[in-house]
Amino acid sequence: MSIGKYVATLATGVAGMAALHKTSSVRRQNSPFRRYWERHLVATLDDLHARAKEGKERPLIYVAFGDSAAQGLGASKITEGYVPRLAQALALGSGREVALLNLSLSGGTVQSVLGTQIPQLAGLQIAGEPVQPDVVTLDIGSNDVGQAWVSNESFTAAHQAMVDALPAGTFVLNLPSFGVLEAEKRAAAFSTIIGEQATDGGHHVVDIRTISRNMPMRTYMFDYHAPDLFHPNSPWYEVWAQEFANEICAVHGWPPIDVSGLDEWSGPIATDRDL
Repeated sequence: MSIGKYVATLATGVAGMAALHKTSSVRRQNSPFRRYWERHLVATLDDLHARAKEGKERPLIYVAFGDSAAQGLGASKITEGYVPRLAQALALGSGREVALLNLSLSGGTVQSVLGTQIPQLAGLQIAGEPVQPDVVTLDIGSNDVGQAWVSNESFTAAHQAMVDALPAGTFVLNLPSFGVLEAEKRAAAFSTIIGEQATDGGHHVVDIRTISRNMPMRTYMFDYHAPDLFHPNSPWYEVWAQEFANEICAVHGWPPIDVSGLDEWSGPIATDRDL
């Protein structure tokens, strides 16, 4: 092999290893992000319980259902996911302190929302009383798209059961574009089902699909996705938070909120340095 070919081959290998490292960095977020939200949930419930026992005013309770996007995977840090950003927007819009209960599950599907996340909320109590959320958001369906055994018919049935079980007036995100991937056809079909059933069920649809479809493909794929080209990155999560905030503020009659101008969210426990 000539020196030129050797150098070219080596450069290609190094580039490939760098891309693999970047992609795996998203996977490495899975466990620490999940552990953070578990600890955060317990701390928030403890705080709500203490407030109730002392007769203090209850903060606005925001419950997030969803998958790894609600966990914030792909963001530069956990506070740049759409859920904590939205919690900040809700505090400013409502003029109240916000207690965030993130019940999402990385890898979550419609079945896991129905089978584990909604029942988890039903089992939560504050001072012996069931938790009554003021705002509920949901992003789900992207992982269902990737499951070949999930047909349009089975997704329709499972999603309808989930919609029927959601708290009234949940804010439901439809599916963003899958770009040039073959799965885009399934994503489009599932997104239509999500929008129609959520609307018929009395919920509020947040339309992220139209925004993603109207972007130049290169911009969408490379400027608004994490290195794995599946999860959103921090700028795309900001757009998600903004769209949720727009819809929620309109429904509640709150003033519009510019998510990009908000201070960084902070919860009852500090985020670890590696998050």
